[in-house]
Amino acid sequence: MMNCLFKYSLENKLPIDLIYINDAGELTFRAVIVRKITVEGILTFDIGKQQLRSFKRANILSAAKQRKKKRDKLCVI
Repeated sequence: MMNCLFKYSLENKLPIDLIYINDAGELTFRAVIVRKITVEGILTFDIGKQQLRSFKRANILSAAKQRKKKRDKLCVI
């Protein structure tokens, strides 16, 4: 399933959301655009850090398409 999402992001240049656990055991949430897929992991453009980042496949806990954010409507009184 994650391979399909990686290919989706790579081909369409659209962001996906990742939940990743680093080697220190810390969980991180990342919004990324996949640039390259390898056997060991993926090379991405991290939207939050504005730089290229690589992620080990074994440490990616979850991947999902980004949801469109609903804008809060302002109530004027």
